[in-house]
Amino acid sequence: MATHKQLMVTVPVSERGIGSSDTASLVSAYAASPIHSGEINDDSIKELAQQLLLDGVVNDGGHTFGEFNRDYVDAPVMADVPTGAGGLPASPFVPNPASPGPGSLNASDIPAAPDGFGQEPNQQFGSGVGSSLGPDQSSASQSTGVLNDFQMGKAPGSV
Repeated sequence: MATHKQLMVTVPVSERGIGSSDTASLVSAYAASPIHSGEINDDSIKELAQQLLLDGVVNDGGHTFGEFNRDYVDAPVMADVPTGAGGLPASPFVPNPASPGPGSLNASDIPAAPDGFGQEPNQQFGSGVGSSLGPDQSSASQSTGVLNDFQMGKAPGSV
């Protein structure tokens, strides 16, 4: 529900006046601008923004993260999370709640959580699909976001 469209590079033609620019004067003063030659337009700006801001792999040259895929192709699969004793999580949805006991520092000494503990995710508050999707499923859904398709209160891929 957009209330207005944000102007990018394609703007209405105007004539000089109070509070108005003069399109003809701007074209004359900046004749070599790629905007005036048609090389850059609203569609090309949207495509570039999609490419640079939302899609594919970002590489910071090893500064902090190295490579990061904004399409979340490496999101974990909940069924693949190892669980059990020895300090492993009780389930993919919760950490192991068992205390290792006084003076015990070995992970092998930590008992497994009680059977059935945390096997089903709790429903979360808010709108959308909540916790019923695993990270691999929700990430695939989230990575479908396209510039200009964002709406207030609705994330890409949400129901």
